[in-house]
Formats: sequence, C-alpha cells, structure tokens
Amino acid sequence: MVEAGAAHAVAPILAARGLAPEDAADYLEPSLRKLLPNPSVFLDMDKAVKRVAAAITGGEKIAIWGDYDVDGATSSAILARFLGMIGIEPRIYIPDRIKEGYGPNAEGFALLRREGCSVVCILDSGTVAFETIEKGNEIGLDSVVIDHHAAEAKLPKAMAVVNPNRLDQPEGYGHVCAAGMTFIFCVGLNAALRDSGWYGERGFAPNLMALLDLVALGTVADVVPLTTINRAFVRQGLTVMSRRSNPGIAALSAVTELRSELSAYHCGFVLGPRINAGGRVGAADSGAQLLSSDDPVFCMQVAQRLDAWNSERRELEKACTKEAIEQIDAAGGPGNIVFALGESWHEGVIGIVASRLKEAYDRPSFVFTVNGSEVKGSGRSVRGFDLGNAVIAARRAGILSKGGGHAMAAGASMPIDRYEDFKAFMEERIASSEFARTGVVATADVVMTIDRVSVGLIDSLSVMEPYGQGNPRPRFLLTGGILTKADLLKEAHLRIELTGPGNRRLKGIAFNVATSPLTEGIMASIGKPIEVLGTLDVNEWNGTRTAQVLIEDARLAA
Repeated sequence: MVEAGAAHAVAPILAARGLAPEDAADYLEPSLRKLLPNPSVFLDMDKAVKRVAAAITGGEKIAIWGDYDVDGATSSAILARFLGMIGIEPRIYIPDRIKEGYGPNAEGFALLRREGCSVVCILDSGTVAFETIEKGNEIGLDSVVIDHHAAEAKLPKAMAVVNPNRLDQPEGYGHVCAAGMTFIFCVGLNAALRDSGWYGERGFAPNLMALLDLVALGTVADVVPLTTINRAFVRQGLTVMSRRSNPGIAALSAVTELRSELSAYHCGFVLGPRINAGGRVGAADSGAQLLSSDDPVFCMQVAQRLDAWNSERRELEKACTKEAIEQIDAAGGPGNIVFALGESWHEGVIGIVASRLKEAYDRPSFVFTVNGSEVKGSGRSVRGFDLGNAVIAARRAGILSKGGGHAMAAGASMPIDRYEDFKAFMEERIASSEFARTGVVATADVVMTIDRVSVGLIDSLSVMEPYGQGNPRPRFLLTGGILTKADLLKEAHLRIELTGPGNRRLKGIAFNVATSPLTEGIMASIGKPIEVLGTLDVNEWNGTRTAQVLIEDARLAA
C-alpha cells in the first residue's frame, strides 16, 4: 500500500506526465496478475504454443536461436529454463556478431537440422528473416518466431510469427521486449501443457515466477519503456533477482561485488554491460549459457570472463568514441542526424559508441565500420524519430543489404558505395520527423523553490521506481536559490552550493562536465540568483544523509 505522504508527493508529477487518475493505482502498485495479457491476444501465439507443445509431447529436439545482446540472452535463458523445469534440454544457438551477424542464417539452421532439431524458436529476431526461414522449411526445420522488432507487411513463412509490432497486431504491447514476449509465450505454453494433462502424468509444477528476474534484466537492458506490463515485470522481477537464486546472476553479483538488493540501475549499468560483453568482444553465447546454467562453478568461470571482456570493451569504446567525435567536429559538427565511419572500428562496440554520440549531440546517431566491401553500422535514436522504420524503408528502397530494428535502435549493412546514398536517405527521412520540428526538449515535472527539497521528499519518490526509459527520474526546476559556491571535483565534476529562503542550503553536482559550456556559465554566475534543472538524490556519507541535485542544466533567474 502506498502511504498518503508518498502519494501526495508524486501526484503532481504523474499529472504532469499525463497519467490519468484511474491509471495511477496500476502505476504505483503494478500487479502482474492484473496487467499480464492473455497470451492468445497476440496473433500466431496459439500456433506457436501448439507447435512447441507438440514437439515437447512428441519428444522432438527443440532449438533456441537467440541474439547476442542482453535481451536475446535473457530470452534464450527464460525459454531454456522453462523447458528445463519440465525435463526438456534444448539446444541454444547464439550467432557470432562478427562472423554471422544479426538474426538467423542458413548455415546455422543446417547445423541444427543435422543435430536432429526439428523446431527452432527464434527469439529477439526473425521477423524479417525471410530467406533463412524458407531454407529451414526446405530442410524440415520448423520456425517459431518470438520477436518485438519493427515488421513489414510481409511476414516470413514460419509456423508462427509472434510480435507485438506486427502491422496487423492490435496496439497495446509494442513496448514489450523479447524477454517479456518470451515469458508470455511460456505462460501460454505452460497452460497448454497443463490443460492437456501432460503435467499430471509426470508430476511437473513449473514455477514461472522464478523466471521474472531474467524478464526484468532483459527489459531494463533493452531500454524499452518501463510502463504498464513492463513496470510490473521489472518491479516484481527485481524482488526475485535480489534473492540471487539464478546461479548466473549470483556469480555476476559476486564478481562485481554487488551485495545489496539489486535495482534497475544494476541491471542497466552493471550486470547488463557484462552480459553484452560476450557478444561484443568475447564468445557470443556466454550470456545465454551463464543465465541458463545451474552449475555455480561454471557460472563463476563465465562471469569472470565476461567481467574481463567488459573491461576490454570499455577501452575499445573509449578510443572509438574519441575518434568519432573528432571526425564529426572536424566535418563542422552534426546535422539533424549524426554519422561516423571508421576503417577499423571494432564491430562489437559501434552500437555503444552510437549511444555516446546520441548523448553528446542530442541527435539520432549512426556509427559504421568498414567490413571488406561493405559497411556495417548500428544506430540509436531519440524521441520523435523512429529509427527502425527508417532503416526498413532504406532496405526496401534497395540501399541496404540488411537492416532492421525498433524505434530507438537499429542496425544496417550496405555496399560501401551506397553509404552516401544511405546518409542522404536518412537526412531526407528525418527532415519530416517530429524530432526535426522540436528537437530534444528538456522539461521539468515540478517547479519548486530549493527550501522545499528534503531527504523526506526524495524518499517519498521511491514509489515511482523502477526508473528507466518511459519512466525517468522526476526532473525538478529549482528556483529561489543564489549560487554561493562552485568548483571542480577531481578536475572533472562540477560542484555547487545554492542558498535559498531561510538560509537553506542545497548542494548539487554535475558529472564529467569540466570543459562544457554549463561549467563555464555557472562559474561566471557565483553570487547571482540561478535556476537549476535536474533530478534529486540522497548523498550518504559517514552515516549522514543529505539531499542534493544532480544537475542537467542551469540558467540565470529572470
């Protein structure tokens, strides 16, 4: 039950975000029982359930084809663990990012068929894998697709294509990632096996709630909106995750010295990057193997390798980001969309570098690397420009040899002589977008004088967690303060102190902004009244808790 004080504190924030009063209860206390949809509302779900249930009851060998990112690894582990609960050992196949690329391929399908697999569950890809799925049909390998990426009107000839973003699928769940969709598929599969009496004969009682830790991890790491059902997945999944009953999560927690309750932050910035590191610079299947294994010794070995690969990934990313920014600035800065191309940038980090460029320039960003006669790239977008649909349009126009994604992220490959064509196509596409009209707009949820900021207020906001895409931390415009102090911490971070009514003081910090215009402007404003835009945080030091503002922007008071 949400306390009255907390509800009073968050009510104006929810109102500012357009949340209807009748939806507030589901937001504050999201219930999986209430928000989880009937699996059958998704087109082809009943077909998918029927085919895989037949494989289970008929003793067929089942393969799982996953992706090499966190959403793909968690999706693969969710289905593998569910099947393991009922005595089925699937074959997990994760393609190598560099050697095989994204999605299913004919060579991998042929291998699975030679190994005796007759059905393959393609998770977090497959919606546009037309040729490969057709090849699978020819060799007797049936495909069941569980995906969430942008679709075309045409669908591959699979046994089933379950995707909340199918063009013919009624809207409502397009924000659910592959991990969430795989869990919903397992709910449907579980019900079908139970209703058929198959469990009764064997005494199985699968506990699907035990899989919610993986659903939460995939949902946060894939940066999908943490609203409605996703909010329930993450809220309840974090509770399961903090028990560390999954040996893979327990091992990663130990390696990274996480001893507290696990949060959305840990999923997005500690566990997720390490699971991703296997697909980026290490062994592509490491994340899925880690999260699906029950062997604690094996899991610790894999977790240690992933941690080492993550350190290597950080160095590669840092160097690539520096070169990309230098290239963009030397060309006169970005247009509406950012492009960077390197001759030898590591394929495994270009997606992260695209994220860094998006953050640096507040624009959709694409980073490409040369791969023989082709360029391969990864893009990240901002609100107001659907990158996945734009990339699919470029592929349909014949510019790309391969491409797809969703609104906020996409990948593309093309002959090197079509690179300039692609840039021109995307520039034309973005020119008519909402982003081109409005740009990235920073708005405040609440305007407040600094004397009203307190630890109690910040604690009361915890009912809004978990924070993430679609549910960011509340942003405050703080007024009524005079800038009394400003200096640099470790020559990198900006520290300030504001003094307001009643001599109330509030400290603030902005990280890694030492050379930015923000720092320059604040340093020139000491002694003047300013307004600060940012989020609120509790700083804990030597047992003392004090309120502070995490600064995003500032201006002189009018």
